[in-house]
Order: sequence, then C-alpha cells, then structure tokens
Amino acid sequence: MLDSEVSNLSLAFALADVADLETLKLWSPIGVASKTKPDGTPITSADVDAELSMLNLLAQVSKDDGLLGEEIGSRPSRNGRRWIIDGIDGTSGYIAGLTTWGSLIALEIESEINLGIVTSPAQNKRWWAYKGKGAFIGTCTSKAKGRSIRVSSNEHLSSSRVATLPALEKLSENAHRAVAKVFPDRPLSDEWGWSQQMRVAEGELDACIWYCGDVWDHAAPSLIVEEAGGRFSDLKGGKRLDSRKALYSNGFVHDQILTSLTKFET
Repeated sequence: MLDSEVSNLSLAFALADVADLETLKLWSPIGVASKTKPDGTPITSADVDAELSMLNLLAQVSKDDGLLGEEIGSRPSRNGRRWIIDGIDGTSGYIAGLTTWGSLIALEIESEINLGIVTSPAQNKRWWAYKGKGAFIGTCTSKAKGRSIRVSSNEHLSSSRVATLPALEKLSENAHRAVAKVFPDRPLSDEWGWSQQMRVAEGELDACIWYCGDVWDHAAPSLIVEEAGGRFSDLKGGKRLDSRKALYSNGFVHDQILTSLTKFET
C-alpha cells in the first residue's frame, strides 16, 4: 500500500503523465472527431483511453486501490483508497481544437480527498495540492516542482470577478433568477467552461458558481482551491461532490454568495 505523501504524489504525477500521453495523441488544433453520449454530452476515444491508461498503471503499481472514472465507471477498493478521475474535462474545448482542457485526478483515502491534480498538457500547465501542504502550479514536466498559489483577498462582490457554469442564459429559470439578483451586472461566463476553479485558486477570480458537474469534476479542484486558502461547498453549504451545484471562492465572499443565492432561488 502506498501511504506516504511522497509515494502518493509520485503515483499521482505518474497517472497525470500517462493521461497526458493519451490525450495529446488525438488532440489537434484543427479539431477532434467525437460522438454523443446518451446524456447528450460529447465524448472522444481519448476520454476513455486516458482513463484506461490510469487504470492500467494502478493495476501494475497499486492494485488494491479503487477507482472511479467518468467514462469507465467504478473499480472497488481493497484498502480504503480510491482514485477519482476524469480523462478529459472540457471535452467541448478539446473537440474544438482549443488548449483549454485537461485531466482531473484525485486521491480519496477513507472517504476524504487527500490529493488533487489538474493537468493541462496542451497548455503545459499542471495544478496540484496535497491536504495540509498547500496548492501549486507548474508545468507538465516539472513534476512536483512549482510555485505556490493563493486565492484573492477581495471581500466585496463584483460581477467582473465571478463566473458561472453554465453561462447565465443557459441556467435553469430558478438559477438564472437567483444569480441575476445577486449579480445584476452579469457575472462572467466561459463558453468552454473550463478551469474556472483554477482561476479562483490563483486569485484571478473571487468565485465561480457551478450548476453542473459530478464527483470527478469537483474532487480534485475542490482540494486545490481549499489548499490555496479558499472554500468549496455545495450550494447548501455542505461538502457534497455529487449535488451538481457547487461554489468555489476565496472564502471572504463565500457566505454572502450562499446566503444571497438561497434567498432568491426558489
């Protein structure tokens, strides 16, 4: 069993490396062929191949670890450890030939997220955090050598420093009403919806509000934002990763956003 911080980080970076190899094989700036899943979301063969490459590596070096992947499903844990992965987060951007996409990797030990990595090989960027050790950004080849990142210290809400996913006009009626009341000047939106959480962790945004995402979308980013000094919660103020509603913030504006959204969303 791999239980030391160094071993866990080494394995996590190895998983990120094999995922990068698979995703870069297919990616092209002129675009990538895709299919549509039954739920209406896009998928490419690289989404699956990246997750399978990580599963195969775990089978070789830490076979008792469990795994949960967006595309390949669940493999049971025999030691209380589980890796939560998303082969490609930001698949729409990947398909369009953009660089704004990546793989998400988190290590859960006894039901607690202890480690998170977001790797973006087309940008040569990698963010990571280990519980209690801070959050960092580096390149995909720098391994665990990077610089520390920190959330902003802004205490006052500003629409220009808050983002939503989906964009405001694509939210449900209730969510649209609540967000528009809290941010009448309209918050930012990202057409491709990727890496908003890392922008919070680096202090570029004060908060992002998500009305989407599953466990694999939030496991790694939630820890990175928290280790950068920020906060993560579902929109009820809890810590669920599977509610499909999430708030990432610098901490200073967190309660104000939660209270306001709760007041206006009926």
